[in-house]
Amino acid sequence: MPRRTVYICRDFMQTKLLDSIQQGLEAEGIEVIRGPEPTPGKRLVHEPASLDALFGRIEVMMFSSRSVCSREVMLAAPRLRGIVNAAIGVDTIDLEAAAELGLIIGNGALEENFLGMAEATVMFMMMLGYGVRRTEQSLRDNLPRPPSDGMWARMMKRRTVGLVGFGRIAQSVVALLSGFNMDILVHSPRAKAQDMPAGVRLVDLDTLLKSSDFVSVHVSLNAGSRGMIGEREFALMKPEAYLINTARGDVIDEPALIRALADKRIAGAALDTFAVEPLPKDSPLRALDNVILTPHMVGHTRDLMDAMVPTAIANIRNILVGEPPVHCRNPAVLPAWRARLARLAAG
Repeated sequence: MPRRTVYICRDFMQTKLLDSIQQGLEAEGIEVIRGPEPTPGKRLVHEPASLDALFGRIEVMMFSSRSVCSREVMLAAPRLRGIVNAAIGVDTIDLEAAAELGLIIGNGALEENFLGMAEATVMFMMMLGYGVRRTEQSLRDNLPRPPSDGMWARMMKRRTVGLVGFGRIAQSVVALLSGFNMDILVHSPRAKAQDMPAGVRLVDLDTLLKSSDFVSVHVSLNAGSRGMIGEREFALMKPEAYLINTARGDVIDEPALIRALADKRIAGAALDTFAVEPLPKDSPLRALDNVILTPHMVGHTRDLMDAMVPTAIANIRNILVGEPPVHCRNPAVLPAWRARLARLAAG
């Protein structure tokens, strides 16, 4: 039996994680081929001339959000059994092509992943609402205590949160906010009103934007969501409202957001992800005083990192031996996947 062979991309934001996965697989006798390093600010798209050398013998591929797994990449791997991302997001994988080709996809849909992001989202809400940065700065600069009618902090109670998207992270945000006595609105084309938790209303996007004190984005990136929050949407938001984005940078029209923040058309924002990552040093976002910026790691806890490596290895191991990954992103493909494995076994 030929030696099992796995491809793992490179990613300057996940170097230690991916190296640890490689070491774990090699300790089990699996050959690992590594891809080229992506350029910061650009997703890596493989050159056609490189496909055969990189993927010709590969049985499982691992990609990240900075490396593209296209139909051409899949077709270049005749022995391919499945594709894995160590994180939750699979927006760089051509899901339609994977379904047509009978390829299973595993990801890191760990509780530590989606719950950590949910906790970080609520933290952002409270930091924005309570003006934590401004309060801290008043002490650092020895500013006089403001009069009682000049306090800027606002309680969460009786305020309105709008969640754009309603996957596991957004659902966990709802659970965490259950004790805050807040109004919670959700916009999600795939959700149904009867499936909403108690106290949560499903509304159209315009209603959510007009009504919410906090607008928090939790959608995956695709053709329909790219740039979905732009100039028109910011104009609908309340001047005292805040935007939170822990999803994908390209969901937001970043120049429009910068204008809205600079002109104080919205109160502020907390951003963990950007159109270009790492965030360029000359980005106008860095000069604004009403935005919290974190480098796409705000919910990446030590607990998550400890869990991601063994989970990714387990996903890969399962696919290699013909078992579904521990966390399967596309379970509808299972019958076609088993048929693909049978064809591969038949030679």
